[in-house]
Amino acid sequence: MTQFYLNGVMKKMLAGGEDRPLSAAEQIGSGFGAGLGSGIVCGPLELIMIQQQRKGGSILSVGTDLARGGPSIVTRGMLALGLREGIYCAGFMGILPVVRQYIRENYSHTVFGRSDDSARLAATFVAGPICSFASHPPDTVKTCMQGDIEQARFKGYGQSAGVLVAEGGFPALWRGIPWRLFRQFCAVFLFDKISAEVAPKLFPHAFK
Repeated sequence: MTQFYLNGVMKKMLAGGEDRPLSAAEQIGSGFGAGLGSGIVCGPLELIMIQQQRKGGSILSVGTDLARGGPSIVTRGMLALGLREGIYCAGFMGILPVVRQYIRENYSHTVFGRSDDSARLAATFVAGPICSFASHPPDTVKTCMQGDIEQARFKGYGQSAGVLVAEGGFPALWRGIPWRLFRQFCAVFLFDKISAEVAPKLFPHAFK
């Protein structure tokens, strides 16, 4: 929900208070900004999740232990997560609606453009792979860093990426991509529909 709200705020800012459609670049930039900003919220939450998966304990106990480590622990991996979410949101909040609109305007006579949902489905096969492949390396680095808060193996962003590449080559940055790619096909379709039809009703003050 944070991303949908921030996307509305970003769109309103880019429009400069005018009631006008955004350009393709503005839509993609708005989505990127919304995703990047959501990293402030998502970063600590994913850190708790990963540490709980590794070490067990309740959400409260894990969160408390992490908080004792100070800001450097709580914000660990946050930049990579923000980059991941920025790229991902640029895909389903920017690239997908731009492609969907293009299909509707130019191929309405075909099975792909006869309705918003059919155009949305076709656009998913463009936006899904782009945002999946582009956002996966920062997600891989983020997960390694948040799983190793002791920094026994993964320290900073560049060093963590270097360790992965040294051990498995550049393909190591895309480990797990098949499952992520499959999941994103389903997710970006639904998220675009929510972004276009539901979010403006949930957060009207952010969009108007």
